[in-house]
Amino acid sequence: METNAQNTVVTIFQNVGIFFNMLDNYSDHSKSVVGFQISAYESVVQSYFTQNIPDKNDRQRIMYALSISNMQECGLLSFINDNRGQFALQRGLLHTIQSLDSKRIRELGQPDLDIIYAQMHSLYDYFIPKGRSYDRYDPDFQENLAALMDALQDTLGKIDHNVRALEGSSKRLSEVLESHDFNQLVMSDQVRSALDEVIRISKRNVQPTLIFLNEKGMVADASAMFLIRRIRESFERTTFYNEQANISAIEMKLLSYSEVIKGIRKRLYRYVEMDRMQRELYNNIEKRFNALHKKVVSRLDTKLTGKKIPPDDIIFTTGKMFWGLNNWTLSRLTGVLIDFPEERDDRYVTEYIRDKLERADALRTKKSAPSQRKESAQELLKKKQRVMRIKAAMKDFNQSAATNDLYEAIHHHLITNLDDYSLRDIYDALHFVGKDYQIRKTLKSKTIQHRLHKLTYMAKRLEITTHG
Repeated sequence: METNAQNTVVTIFQNVGIFFNMLDNYSDHSKSVVGFQISAYESVVQSYFTQNIPDKNDRQRIMYALSISNMQECGLLSFINDNRGQFALQRGLLHTIQSLDSKRIRELGQPDLDIIYAQMHSLYDYFIPKGRSYDRYDPDFQENLAALMDALQDTLGKIDHNVRALEGSSKRLSEVLESHDFNQLVMSDQVRSALDEVIRISKRNVQPTLIFLNEKGMVADASAMFLIRRIRESFERTTFYNEQANISAIEMKLLSYSEVIKGIRKRLYRYVEMDRMQRELYNNIEKRFNALHKKVVSRLDTKLTGKKIPPDDIIFTTGKMFWGLNNWTLSRLTGVLIDFPEERDDRYVTEYIRDKLERADALRTKKSAPSQRKESAQELLKKKQRVMRIKAAMKDFNQSAATNDLYEAIHHHLITNLDDYSLRDIYDALHFVGKDYQIRKTLKSKTIQHRLHKLTYMAKRLEITTHG
């Protein structure tokens, strides 16, 4: 049965524009939201209802659901401060609302990454000294294992949010900066502010995240990714197959984000470089003008004679590359060395740019990005049910048949024990291989053909083990 809290949450997300308005106009610019002013919230709600909810009955129902008193009663607020006229949504609810639009997510800085590192180091200090001698039934081990999995999931969620936040910020800033012609020497306050934010994000958010995710830069005891990798390795050659597989999957997902962050850095650095080139152009123009002005002024006298600068003066040295072009043309000894069209004709340039843009778009589509869950609840349920069917089918799996080729053994087993079997089911079935066996890698490349699909893989085999 639905509770009032469930109905209220549904109403919040049906009218999430109210909270977007609060985040955009009444929160800190750092996107770190502590609380909202009650008066500002009530004003936004009234304005929203006037513009979007014409029906009186609907307006009363939604107004009651979104009232501060009702949200407090439903446990959706973390606090209400009547003296200061403030209230705050529960952190999880607020993060979910921010996540609906990446432009409102707060980027992670070095202090956030340091917290993740400290947490992983504490878990590293517990697991590594044990040297794979893990007791599955030890309460202390069970608590630390649960803390480890929660910490990894939390880290993955934070990095995923960070990547989406940086993508949202880079997109928002790109829209502002693309409207500015960097060949102009003067930029608006909005463009200058956007460029300053690009420089800040590049230095304070993008670079620390890239260092955090850089697998090649990992050194002993110096990065969270190194600690995660060592903890994952400590679960190898034990019977904790599911735990090792989950840690490995999270590790690989975290490392995959580094390519996305590199793309963001490259996109933002483009504007930083354009700003640098604009400053350099401005400085060169000013330097040349001052030198020319000084030389002209130094040649002036009371009779205004001798003020012309001869063409062979050293100040014109940088223009030597253009000397003689006009003379060659007039002499008719050769064709025109530099040809300026009499009328504006940019059709060739336009076609060149169009071709480059099409190629750039084609390349951009090949870049990987963080996967965003788009499945419906029904689709997720179907996936879960299929995994449970695979688990049931693997109960009578004969491990001894997999001492040479585990994938092939699972393949033959599932063909006869799982309806609508496909090759991809092999990967889900790996998690349900007997706990008394260890998966060993080989250097043999093999292929399985099933219907219209083919799976090429490096063969693995099962060995019985007594570790754990």
